[in-house]
This record gives sequence, C-alpha cells and structure tokens, in this order.
Amino acid sequence: MNAPDYLPSKAAARANRAFYKAFEKLDLDLMRGVWLDDPSVKCIHPGGEVLTGPDRVHASWAAIFQSTRKIRFEIADLAIEIVGEMAWATGIERIRASTEQGDVHSEAAATNLFVKRGEEWRMVLHHASPIARHFFQE
Repeated sequence: MNAPDYLPSKAAARANRAFYKAFEKLDLDLMRGVWLDDPSVKCIHPGGEVLTGPDRVHASWAAIFQSTRKIRFEIADLAIEIVGEMAWATGIERIRASTEQGDVHSEAAATNLFVKRGEEWRMVLHHASPIARHFFQE
C-alpha cells in the first residue's frame, strides 16, 4: 500500500464513506460494521430523540431501511477533523429518497463521530438535524 493510505484523515474519510455506502445500500449488516459495538454509541435522526446503545441504534436503521425503497446522498461542505483517537465529519446531507410515503428531497446538517480502534475508525455518533432554511429542488 502507498504511504498516503495510512494517513489518518484518509482512513477517517473512508469510514465516513462506508457509513453512507451502507445507508445507500440499505444494508443493515454493512451498517452494523461501521459502528463501534459499545453501549455508549448514540444516534440522532432528523427530528428524533437520542438513541443510545447498539440495540436501539441498529433497530432505528432497520426501521428506516424497511420503509425506504431507495436513498442517495450528496454530501456538501464536508470537513473531517482528527484529534488523537477521535475523528469527526461534518457536512450537509442532500438527501433524495423513495419511501412508502413517496419521494423525499431534503437537507440535513450532519455530524459523524468516529473513534479509532486498532487500525479501524468506528462510528460512535451520527447526528443529523433538518435544515429549515430551504429544501433543494431537482
């Protein structure tokens, strides 16, 4: 492997991409693989409550995946910061989804927090908040 592959920022960016890949594939096994298996993990979906622990977090993903036919993300203004064994990615999620209720186009401000375990970055927090200023149009 090239030396740049070992740069922490590249590894953290790969972990963030893996999260959105699992989300877009609506694949619960891939999503479980992104997260740290620890009771402290937390997830806050847009407009939702704080979900704590792997059981509640993964149950929320299962429910989302079950009611979603297709979802795609465009991530704008992505920034990745690393301090020691922690990395966080912030950005704007431009979301296009097909659900049981119809098509949804929205934006959310998101923060994804990762911790380094061995050579891997694992998610410990996903927090997305709806952006009320506007919704983008196709």
